[in-house]
Amino acid sequence: MIYRFLSKLATQERLEAFPVPRPNSNMQERWGVGWVHFEKKFKPTMPIFQQQGVKFWLAPSITDRPVGISLRFHQGKEFEPLPDLWGVGGKLFISERAKKIIETHDELSHEYFPVEFIDYQERSLPNRQPYYWFIQRRFLTVTPSERIAKATELGFYPAPYGEDFLARVKDSTNLKEQIGQIPLWQHLAEDIGKRSAKERSIVYFGPTLMAAFQEAQLGGLDVYSKKYGIGEESVCAI
Repeated sequence: MIYRFLSKLATQERLEAFPVPRPNSNMQERWGVGWVHFEKKFKPTMPIFQQQGVKFWLAPSITDRPVGISLRFHQGKEFEPLPDLWGVGGKLFISERAKKIIETHDELSHEYFPVEFIDYQERSLPNRQPYYWFIQRRFLTVTPSERIAKATELGFYPAPYGEDFLARVKDSTNLKEQIGQIPLWQHLAEDIGKRSAKERSIVYFGPTLMAAFQEAQLGGLDVYSKKYGIGEESVCAI
């Protein structure tokens, strides 16, 4: 079993919050990553398992770059409850609670950059717990099979090109079991022209990590109760 996370549009409509550069940050401060340039620096890494057509990649650290990022809320939305994991604007944001669980269950050092909450006038907002811009660093390239898994089969609408590998995963019990051993990862299409912006907000979990999220009752990680999910349900079992 593997789990696919993608924030729903319903969550964004409720929150109306968007990633922006930190107020008064200088031009040298990087609040984002030029993704194509970033992905070209990924390095092949030791595979967790051996499977033809599956490649593992490690994203480079960006802790040496000055980073300043804020979440700006629309007027009247400043104190809406945030999910513990949330994808918006091609970025992932994560709570302190979720961060601690990931660090407990994943030996890979991912990166977390503190986020400042601001209102529509760019005034700082008090936050109930620290949040981070989450840069997870483990990527897999899975060569797709000859068929494409349909939305009716998956129970969600796959991202263009980026999730063409899911039919192969569904058709191979062994591959699915092997991938399920990985706590957390994102997919990287081998053809750079087939990498969609949407895919940068999609994360896959193994069952052990997902169970830890559920035990801690994290918000924003509800599993689909039916196909395509209801409301803000963001996790689909594959």
